[in-house]
Amino acid sequence: MKAVYKKYAISVAVLMLSIVSSAQTTSKEWFDKAEKFFQDKKYQEAAPAYEKAAALDPKNETAYYMAGWCYNDLDKFTNAIDMLKKAVALKSTDQLAWQELGYAYKKTSKNEDALSCLNKAVALKPNYALAYKQLGDVYQNMGKKDEAIAAYKKCYENNNKNDDACYNIGYLYNGLGEYNNAIEWLNKANIIKPAVNVYNEIGFANYKLKKNDEAINAYQNALKLNEKNGTAYKGMGDIYRLNYSPAKVDDATTNYLKAVEFNPKSSGSNYGLGWCYNEKGKYNEAIPPLVKSIELDRTLTASYVELGYAQYMTGKYPEGLNTLKAGIAQDNKNRLCRYYSGLIYIKQGDKTNATNMYNELKPLDEKLADKLIAKINAM
Repeated sequence: MKAVYKKYAISVAVLMLSIVSSAQTTSKEWFDKAEKFFQDKKYQEAAPAYEKAAALDPKNETAYYMAGWCYNDLDKFTNAIDMLKKAVALKSTDQLAWQELGYAYKKTSKNEDALSCLNKAVALKPNYALAYKQLGDVYQNMGKKDEAIAAYKKCYENNNKNDDACYNIGYLYNGLGEYNNAIEWLNKANIIKPAVNVYNEIGFANYKLKKNDEAINAYQNALKLNEKNGTAYKGMGDIYRLNYSPAKVDDATTNYLKAVEFNPKSSGSNYGLGWCYNEKGKYNEAIPPLVKSIELDRTLTASYVELGYAQYMTGKYPEGLNTLKAGIAQDNKNRLCRYYSGLIYIKQGDKTNATNMYNELKPLDEKLADKLIAKINAM
């Protein structure tokens, strides 16, 4: 009886080993399939194959990592997070898995989680340029410009061929008003890889420094790479409109027309075009782009001013008052909206409301208020 039991126990053990062996083989088969898909860049097929391999062998950290990598590439970030969390749970020293997990969190706007993972990646590998680049991206998403710049600089320090890091540093310096620093880093980006957005940022920085020739040259270089780049045309329009005294209105108009043609959803380009038409006395032509500018960006108070002025000059008084009232609602201290409103009330013979505009205007701009009261007194 004991012999029979012993024989039975051995058979069960052999069977269990066979089942385990079969499962392990199946896991390896799925992993091998996934590897073939991966080598052929068929990530849609590779991801679930890696996941099946990991399900059959839950200690296979590489399978979890590779599944997560593929899901990231497929923009399936929730799936990626699930796989990569299991990978780092099995191997907490895998800087690649931490970086991929941080990337997935970044793409799902889970910034704090992303920072935690990416900081673990660079702690494990202090020269991990890609992780520093993504740290910069996260800080930039959070509006932490100084921290973003520091992270991007660490990326460049460890990989001086990363043009994206250089561009982002320059872009952020432009946002901080540090235009000379911006140009320095944007030039580095251009040395690595000339690009339209880099030239546009160089143009913007030089425009703000009133280096008109350098700015126009940068925008023209952008157009050599993409002749339909609306941003470059807008940039040149701004230079001709704002950086010359008197403004080169014809040159500005030409560039704004191109800017609107290639980027009709640019509020600034439509505003600039409307401004130029007003300056040229073409008030009816000014109205459509200014209306469009407001539709695109209701916070751009200057568009209300110019539209209200054009409506005043074309005798569209009720429309003008409505426009200027909306402008005041956007910027309660706007002096020109009140001045032009006063002029419209004068045209309508409404001395009471014209005087109200004068009273509101006087604390904001005494000289402009004096001009308005003189016109009111002449009614």
